[in-house]
Amino acid sequence: MSEKVAKKSLFLVDGSSFLYRAYYGLRPLHTSKGMAIHAVYGFCRMIKKLLDTYDVGHIVLVWDSKGKSDRHEIYPEYKQTRDKAPSDIFEQKEYIQEFADLIEMEQLSKSGAEADDLMYSLAKKANKSKYQAIIVSSDKDMRQAITDNIITLDPFKDSFMDVAGFQERYGFEVSKLPFYFALLGDASDNIPGVKGVGKKGAKDLVQQFDSLQDLYDNIDQVEKERTKKLLLESKENAFLSEKLFLLKEYDVATKLSDVVFDEKNWQKALPLFQKLEFKSLIKDIEKNYDSGASKVEKPKGKALHELYNFILVDTQELLDQLCEQLKEKKEFAFDTETTGLDPMSARLVGMSICFKEGEAYYIPCDHQVENQQTLFDTQEKSLQQLSKKNVFTYLKPILENQSVKKYLHNAKYDQLVLLQEGIDLQGVLIDTMIAASLLSQEWEKKGLKELSIQHFDEEMLSYQSIVKKHKAKDFSYVPLQEATWYAAADAHQTWKLAMLYTKELQEQDQEKLFYDIELPVNDVLVAMQQEGIYCDSVVLDNLDKQISQDLNKIETEIHDLVGHAVNLNSPKQVKELLFDELGLTPGKKSAKGKTYSTDAQVLKRLTHEHPVPGMILKYRELFKLKSTYVEALPTYINKKTNRIHTSWNQTLVATGRLSSSNPNLQNIPKDTKEYGTDVRSAFKPKKGWSFISADYSQIELRILAHFSQDKNLVDAFLHDKDIHTQTAAKLFDVKDQDVTDDQRSIGKRINFSILYGLTPYGLSRDMGISFAEAKKYIEVYFEQYPGVQKWMEEVVEKTKANGYTETLFGRRRYVSGIHERNKTLYELARRIAINTPAQGTAAEITKLGMIIFYKALDKSNLQGKILLQIHDELLVSCPDDELEETQKLLKKSLESAVSWKIPLLVSTKTGKNWRSVTK
Repeated sequence: MSEKVAKKSLFLVDGSSFLYRAYYGLRPLHTSKGMAIHAVYGFCRMIKKLLDTYDVGHIVLVWDSKGKSDRHEIYPEYKQTRDKAPSDIFEQKEYIQEFADLIEMEQLSKSGAEADDLMYSLAKKANKSKYQAIIVSSDKDMRQAITDNIITLDPFKDSFMDVAGFQERYGFEVSKLPFYFALLGDASDNIPGVKGVGKKGAKDLVQQFDSLQDLYDNIDQVEKERTKKLLLESKENAFLSEKLFLLKEYDVATKLSDVVFDEKNWQKALPLFQKLEFKSLIKDIEKNYDSGASKVEKPKGKALHELYNFILVDTQELLDQLCEQLKEKKEFAFDTETTGLDPMSARLVGMSICFKEGEAYYIPCDHQVENQQTLFDTQEKSLQQLSKKNVFTYLKPILENQSVKKYLHNAKYDQLVLLQEGIDLQGVLIDTMIAASLLSQEWEKKGLKELSIQHFDEEMLSYQSIVKKHKAKDFSYVPLQEATWYAAADAHQTWKLAMLYTKELQEQDQEKLFYDIELPVNDVLVAMQQEGIYCDSVVLDNLDKQISQDLNKIETEIHDLVGHAVNLNSPKQVKELLFDELGLTPGKKSAKGKTYSTDAQVLKRLTHEHPVPGMILKYRELFKLKSTYVEALPTYINKKTNRIHTSWNQTLVATGRLSSSNPNLQNIPKDTKEYGTDVRSAFKPKKGWSFISADYSQIELRILAHFSQDKNLVDAFLHDKDIHTQTAAKLFDVKDQDVTDDQRSIGKRINFSILYGLTPYGLSRDMGISFAEAKKYIEVYFEQYPGVQKWMEEVVEKTKANGYTETLFGRRRYVSGIHERNKTLYELARRIAINTPAQGTAAEITKLGMIIFYKALDKSNLQGKILLQIHDELLVSCPDDELEETQKLLKKSLESAVSWKIPLLVSTKTGKNWRSVTK
């Protein structure tokens, strides 16, 4: 649509609209010092996109005036329903205005005037000077300004609207838009309009009458009596609304000669970008501007394969040459191309390699051709590619050579794919996905294609685009040339990221965490995923039948109680039964606020009024167990191995905890009444093998003691006291030996609640006690453990100063909201700041223990395998004749992960299924 932009054009940018869009459209982003910057970053990005997309010679950034506008004099309630703007949006606006000043972009505001009116005024003025005006705003009100020489540009949809486009969109001329909006009103601006008249009704009236005045002068011509009645009732509001919608022309002194923009000025924003730590914008300036003031032109719209040399290796000669270079270089980026996302079942079809920027290679080894035979052509087409066996002969020694270093993105996937082919990839020095997780904020995407855009402003081909383009079954059917463009780019961009992240890991002091923990544990996860775990489908099938019987029984019992059948999986039917039919007390509204909730919390409360809510609770519990676990788990059993190979992820959780997916085996219930542990009984070791479970004892509380060095807390662990009993004794002012089980349970909840940073309000809600009681518990706790309170205060202050909280080994978690004035958001940020060091350090210690045990198994020639990690617990299998030795080695390995004054304690248990070793 850029053809709509005339050579002599003035761009008028709605600064307020851009500001709010950037503020609410991006997740919170902070500098390393904790300064909120996401609105500034988003705003600068939007301006950059505008300047990059269009030839902008004249531009004005227009702002709403501070305080009330002239429209408030007409209607004091104007915009009064809007929420108060967050405080930090104005702080960020100051940086945006500084940015505009630095790049010499003219800014305009006027007391009492709104940005809409000023843009309209400037547009009219530009027309008088024979300039086209382009109003850059998504505000529908601005469309009333459209003329032959004034058009609007919605920057968020990249769409223009001119007179013809307006007519097509609305079905009436531009001059009637205020008439149309006078009838509709605008809830966001608190403009009343005519209550009860919708878009279709308003459009019909606008098409029938010339103006609002004409409508009321000829009100008897309105056919629908209801519409006529509504119009008469809201006549005053209709004319008021039209006044509020009409754009007002102000006398503005701005001259076209004042608003000339030179794109070279963009680089003048560099000091501000550096201050606000806008890495990608800094790199853009450094890359696109030379040491002088001229811009270095980068080829626009070019694909990576047009910028770089991507080579198809389809002959023995080319493969020989490549292998010789790899032996000489001793380091390269590597990636596999396959037919699917599951590394245990996907077929390897090619490999890509890069050992210097500007050049990369793709080696296809199992691409296919659609069999396109006809009655007259019975010959199959063939591809020129080397055989997989031949490629492996040359590449396997290099891939398995520990001294030849490899750079990969999501290395675990490629390692598993190669293992299915009999290749044990060694020498992984950088996994750029793991590195990105340590170097970026948690909301930033870690995919290779997103990182390529973020760091290099280079867009890569998407998998879907090339597969769909050729209507291919999978990647193996993509033509070799395009496959090369796609695959070689993966290795090439991984190489570039590896070079960048090698420096950044050092600069951000993340090397020890990356090389000592995150990279080594990746090898452990590869082994765990490759090994998998056996799940007995017969056990699950029997359990399924048992649960189905119980579900039917509950349905029958409820039918007998209420006299008719009810679909217990339908929230609507359950709501009608409970509140309309049985007349039980409704509680909170649902998440959407349209109907009463029937969630577990509400049902628990209603159990005191009637037996049915308790029966529904039981039904839901069983139904979830059946659908989520009993029925679903067998579908994940690999047909070749007869085992479940869950995917282990180390980059998804902000604290550094490992997670499991497809299926999530960390979430298999152990406490569900009657059946939960039965699900675990389906998981069994090989014949002649046993399971060992190992569990860290109170690891997060021990970490808290280490961090805080609180005398009483440290003393409790040094002398092997029961920390929950000790806390309860203080809370209830009794001796340790007199603490009851219920009191100890409360002590335990308080210990962990403090660790999670709960306030008195949060604790009262969590425990179902009064605010005063919760406040007293916390006060008594801190009297007993004053060092903990001091440490928590220090952590919060440090987080405020740095913008992030960190673990013992240096993992940083940036905490948005730590400077929030909104109490709810601040308390959430405070809890994250306090809990992350404990939970994150526990994750790191567990990973270290896994690494130590994994290496110790190999060194001692024991056959044991790590199967599962459930946060601070491991499940291991080993031959029965190695059980005692493996159990001792496991306990020793986990307890030696760190050398502290406060000991780590690990308890172990052995058995013949997962249920039997569940504590």
